[in-house]
Amino acid sequence: MQNKFGFMALMICVLLAATTGLSRAADKPLILCGAAFRMPMDEIVTAFTQQTGLEVNVSYAGVGTLLSQISLSRRGDIFVAPSPDIMKKAAKQGHLVPGTIRETGYFVPSINVQKGNPKRIRSLQDMARPGLRIAIGNPETVYVGILAAEIADKSLTPQERKQFRKNIVTYGEDFNKLAALLVLRQVDAVIGFSYLDKWFPEKIDTIKLAPTDIQRIGVGNAALLHYTDNRPAAERFLSFLAAPEAERIFRKYHYFATLREACDWIGQEKPVGGDYLLPEDWAGN
Repeated sequence: MQNKFGFMALMICVLLAATTGLSRAADKPLILCGAAFRMPMDEIVTAFTQQTGLEVNVSYAGVGTLLSQISLSRRGDIFVAPSPDIMKKAAKQGHLVPGTIRETGYFVPSINVQKGNPKRIRSLQDMARPGLRIAIGNPETVYVGILAAEIADKSLTPQERKQFRKNIVTYGEDFNKLAALLVLRQVDAVIGFSYLDKWFPEKIDTIKLAPTDIQRIGVGNAALLHYTDNRPAAERFLSFLAAPEAERIFRKYHYFATLREACDWIGQEKPVGGDYLLPEDWAGN
């Protein structure tokens, strides 16, 4: 009888272990993705599931917030960021599996305004006109925010910069919230990205910055996290991001497929990524 109970206990343990293993293997990969990729990424995830039968979960936020989340939770399968310098930080902190970084779409900082441009904003200097309501991303946590701060610091006169800062009515917590401010007409203009008018063609227009105002451009980078619970599925998704179908979707939303295309749109060669030491007077927004 004792041997019988011992055998039954052993079988229960084996079954529990097997069930736990299956549940873990069946976990949907978690993609931690910069909010600037939401529109194409949602469609790419749908296409991936349709083609492979595999489902994934996506969490969108500002990349600074996501990087802090990864550091604290040690969770996630894939990290998607808008610049190689951010991925270097993630790699330096030990979060990434070496050799897994994939590039996706390029994009250029631009002025985004309400449809029809009722305030007649044609340049960065126009954003420093008194009486305008403008917004930028939080430069401490949002990639487009630090690009905006750098552009204002390097391209405006001290007087223009002072008025530009005065015109800022809020700082977006991530790119989606920055875009929503414009869609809901809560601001007249934002410093966003070249593709935003294609996200909301009936609500937003894009105004090019002068080539000399643009300090750098962004490119999507995706990599496998060390903490992945489902590496095979995560690796398949990474491969899909580099496939023609994903490139087609990025083009649909007017991301640039190559650096050459992005620089041709600007009219000048520009570096991809790079660091900018944020001055202290931008802190605490």
